[in-house]
Amino acid sequence: MEAKRIQWIDFGKGLTIFLVFLGHVILGLFDSQQFISLNRSLLTIVELLYIFHIPVFFALSGYFFKPLTNLKEFWSFAKKKTVLLGIPYLFYSVIQVVLQQIGGSAVRDPAELGDLLTIYKMPLGVSWYLYVLWAIYLSLGLLSVFIRDKKGLFTLTAIGFVIALLFPIHIYLVQKLLLWSFIFILGSFLREFIKESPNWRGASYMILFYGVLVVLFMLRWRKLEFIGYTSYDTPDVWGLIFPFSVLFAFTVYPLLAKISFASYFIAKGKDSLAIYLLHAPIVSILRIALIAVGVHSLWLHLSIGIVFGWLLVNATVWIFKKVPLLSFFLYPQKILKLGVKR
Repeated sequence: MEAKRIQWIDFGKGLTIFLVFLGHVILGLFDSQQFISLNRSLLTIVELLYIFHIPVFFALSGYFFKPLTNLKEFWSFAKKKTVLLGIPYLFYSVIQVVLQQIGGSAVRDPAELGDLLTIYKMPLGVSWYLYVLWAIYLSLGLLSVFIRDKKGLFTLTAIGFVIALLFPIHIYLVQKLLLWSFIFILGSFLREFIKESPNWRGASYMILFYGVLVVLFMLRWRKLEFIGYTSYDTPDVWGLIFPFSVLFAFTVYPLLAKISFASYFIAKGKDSLAIYLLHAPIVSILRIALIAVGVHSLWLHLSIGIVFGWLLVNATVWIFKKVPLLSFFLYPQKILKLGVKR
């Protein structure tokens, strides 16, 4: 049975996936090295987005997670999540390799044909999120059979999070699981504290606190002359900002979801996974095409990349939803009639 939709969760996914899209547009321009004089400004925007969007996306994915009762339920749960995430994962991996053949060195995340043989241990491009999310579902699902108290899972993953920050383990999946399982379960844990009727006055303290925290974070980041943005693999102590980004989002999103423009992002939230997978190749192709025809204005790249790119991504999602064969690759649950639960 599909989990009951909650508007502010859909809104959160919709707005957050737009921020992911925006981050990749700007990061692509930074990585292209076509606008060296503005690299610092581009990287500052990327950093502001990256300390927020993926942590919040993981927490939103974990919102509906509940401990499983027995191994039989776990196996059913594991099979459904494997199909639900595995088919889009394989689809994107093929697209990434094809894109590499077309774009060559202009592609930000290079991938060769032989890389398809190793995607079971090393994901390609943005598909890492699906790979890690699948591993989190299976790991926490199995653990929850034996540790049914959500507080126990929260404590265990919090310890893993600290280990990932201070003593990173150089095994890809292990490090990712330690780092992101806590953020995922934080989303589930916070479900108990979300108020049915939140108000801006009550949220103002969190907004102020997070605002000050981000300012201090960015000032320290700039002072250290960072040449890159916070890592999603080994963020060091900088990763401590991730849980606060989640707390801020879970405080503000229920309020923003009541504003008139929210309906747009609520609709996008229902297709957030499809947008996530399709935006990366489309943004890359658009950037490569603009550079190829001699467009070297940053503002033109931003305007066309953001406005036209977003419209193109959503048009492509619409086509995938309308054509059953294409829909299977991004919405396998609709074709296979899977009950997506937890």
